[in-house]
Amino acid sequence: MDERQALARCPLFAGLDGGALDALLGAAPPLRRKLAREEYLLRPGERTGRLGVVVRGRLHILQEDAFGHRAILSDIPPGDCFAEAYACAGAPLAVGVMAGEESQVLLFSLAELLAAPEPGRGTIQANLVGLLARKNLRLSEKIRHLTRRTTREKLLSYLSAQRQRCGRDSFTIPFDRQQLADYLAVDRSAMCTQLGRLRREGLLSCRGRRFTLHIPGGQSGEGALQSGEKHLK
Repeated sequence: MDERQALARCPLFAGLDGGALDALLGAAPPLRRKLAREEYLLRPGERTGRLGVVVRGRLHILQEDAFGHRAILSDIPPGDCFAEAYACAGAPLAVGVMAGEESQVLLFSLAELLAAPEPGRGTIQANLVGLLARKNLRLSEKIRHLTRRTTREKLLSYLSAQRQRCGRDSFTIPFDRQQLADYLAVDRSAMCTQLGRLRREGLLSCRGRRFTLHIPGGQSGEGALQSGEKHLK
């Protein structure tokens, strides 16, 4: 994906035609950064007036305590935005932004975007409100996964949500095994043990990041989760 494709895909710039996007880029030219895998772009405690767009690779929003325990809060794929809430609030970051793999990003000054000429400025303002609302919904979804009591239930909750989002039984998740454990805040070995049990019990098959759920009755979402949990009892 090149820069124009990433911006065309980014919800922050939705509704801008080529001419309006060019005018916006002229008024608010982005900084360009390339990142190696596990390189930090932003660290907790820093402040930023810039929001970013991933062009290539993936970023992880994460928390890490003083003992090195890491939890992945969200995954940012190509064409998606990050750090917009902190750019708006001007508050110190409570999280870190790290490259999950070799990545390239564009960093835009929020002040310059909001001072851009029309129609870009009004479109950006409206899109920013929608973007913040969708990020809040994603956070609510993750909270639903984490409030499950067991590693098995967290896995079923997450995988059922991915199945529902993709609209099919087979899908690819953005995480390797350690990253998935970090995202669900569980022990990697315990998680892999549960994945093995789920495979043997016929609820799923997986290879690498590719998963297929085998849910009785073709249910989806929460119904699939409940059927899977009943099947396991």
